[in-house]
Amino acid sequence: MIALLRAVSGLIGWAAAFTMLYAVQGLSCALGWDGVQVLGISAARILLTLIYLAWLAALAGLFWVLRRRAESADLLTRLGPACAVIGFVSTLYTGFPVLTTTTCA
Repeated sequence: MIALLRAVSGLIGWAAAFTMLYAVQGLSCALGWDGVQVLGISAARILLTLIYLAWLAALAGLFWVLRRRAESADLLTRLGPACAVIGFVSTLYTGFPVLTTTTCA
């Protein structure tokens, strides 16, 4: 059971990152954090960028940890790093608008 959890942990990380970014974006718009400026950048964008970078770092760390275990011949063990890379790339792609688009329309 633990091997299966390790195998899908990258995808679970992507889903959690996407959910957290979406929730914080909605909350920041509802609370008006987009209008609060910190060093010329909105507080909402700073918070979303920090969350985005933290999730990318966490998924990269997950890959690093799972890669060490992948030397075994077990399929689920070898699947873990691949799904961690998929989760990292998915988070990179789906979270990129945090850096480029407006936070509240």
